[in-house]
Amino acid sequence: MELHLTASYADESNADLLAAVVDTTEQVPDELRQLDEHLGGAIARELARGVLTTKSAGVVTVTGAATGPGLLALVTTGPTDDGVADAWRVAGAKAASAARAAKARTVALSVPSDPEQVDAFVTGFVLGQYRIHKYRTPTSEHSGDDTSDRYRGPEALTLHGDVDAIGDVARRALTIAMAQNWARDLANAPANRLMPIDLAAEAEALAAKHVHLTYHDLDRVGIESAGMGMFAGVAQGSADEPRLIVLEWNPPESSEADEERLALVGKAVMFDTGGISIKPSGGMEDMKLDKSGGCAVLGAMRAIAETNVPRRILAVVGSTTNMPDGNAYRPGDVLTAMDGTTVEIISTDAEGRLVLGDCITYARGRGCNAIVEASTLTGAMVIALGHRYTGAIGKKGPLRDAVIAAGEATGDHAWAMPMHDEYKANLKTACADLKNSGGRDGGALSAGSFLGHFAKDTPFVHLDVAGTAMLPKPRMWFGSKGASGAAVRLMVELAASR
Repeated sequence: MELHLTASYADESNADLLAAVVDTTEQVPDELRQLDEHLGGAIARELARGVLTTKSAGVVTVTGAATGPGLLALVTTGPTDDGVADAWRVAGAKAASAARAAKARTVALSVPSDPEQVDAFVTGFVLGQYRIHKYRTPTSEHSGDDTSDRYRGPEALTLHGDVDAIGDVARRALTIAMAQNWARDLANAPANRLMPIDLAAEAEALAAKHVHLTYHDLDRVGIESAGMGMFAGVAQGSADEPRLIVLEWNPPESSEADEERLALVGKAVMFDTGGISIKPSGGMEDMKLDKSGGCAVLGAMRAIAETNVPRRILAVVGSTTNMPDGNAYRPGDVLTAMDGTTVEIISTDAEGRLVLGDCITYARGRGCNAIVEASTLTGAMVIALGHRYTGAIGKKGPLRDAVIAAGEATGDHAWAMPMHDEYKANLKTACADLKNSGGRDGGALSAGSFLGHFAKDTPFVHLDVAGTAMLPKPRMWFGSKGASGAAVRLMVELAASR
């Protein structure tokens, strides 16, 4: 999507649709008065009807004049329970909905001069216009579906406002939101269309576009040779070649040898059958989304490179498929981790933590002194927090505080949860150092404590995005079910602010 910035008045727009934010006081905003006169008072008449509320759909379209925008969409902000920025993200998504209903190829937004509101509005618009339609043919018919024809969203977005005040903010918001939508595309991809080698190719292609972003990977032999026994154990049941995907961002601004180096670690299980501990068949098709955490890490690295974050970042993504073939690992097996820890397998459906444990050890061995990891790890987290908040499991301290703050700043909300030795005690077993499942009680927290074991003394936060990354229906500013790209904006903000 192309972005254009202009200081011209909204009535000078020639876009297919112009979206503007109004409140519920039935007063025409100052920035729309000239446009209202141009439209013969149409905006004032619509507002006088009193049909716009924060909780309603909050979209009214007004037919344009002979010149100017073809259609005008008046949108309200959403409820401000979680702050003004979230309300403006909702407004952006409403504008995206209006653009889609009108099948607008070009869209203009009349934006305020407040940078936070502009960031939120643009973010909500870009995320709100996303749909899962990549694998539909252009002529496919879906009754009542807004992607039933060749329309695939707007091609150009123009912002009318104070260019000097909001230009950089708008460009950054668009860049990060587009990277998040790319992560959503990766996560939504079916397992037969995107295998570990394909995800690795996406990461390699990303690195090729940025001079300070480098790519490296390990194949099955490399993973085994590195001593990643847990990762290799999960991968041994799949004919698909696994990959350890490594991206390093080293901008010239970050030349100090003693600078903190942040690692972003992600789980990319391309499809999770549960292995020998096989999952129920109902809903198993959604297990293509078990790669969401790793895809979010790649999306964050794209945004970090494109916004030129002046800090060294290491990304490590473990990618494989959890399958139950004749060579698959079994309950009762004992695997040896990269750090030498022995792990008894209780459930082969608790595979993500095995892959991630070795990835965390790898990141720690690369000299990173702070690690943030994202994964769709436990159904227990969905029960605990639903689809609104990501669980941020870690010990009290500056890193967990920074993660929570980054979530609040971006609307990519996370809720602090404990990492305590009592939960790790649930992982004790007679025949190995640890077992890979601690049972139902505190299941999400014992899983986080399992990962914390491999971080050792390195500050570490585990982001369980099982509820936030996999949406059963559209919500908030996400216009589509499926992958949301949860944790992309949080990780970018964390990288930029630490």
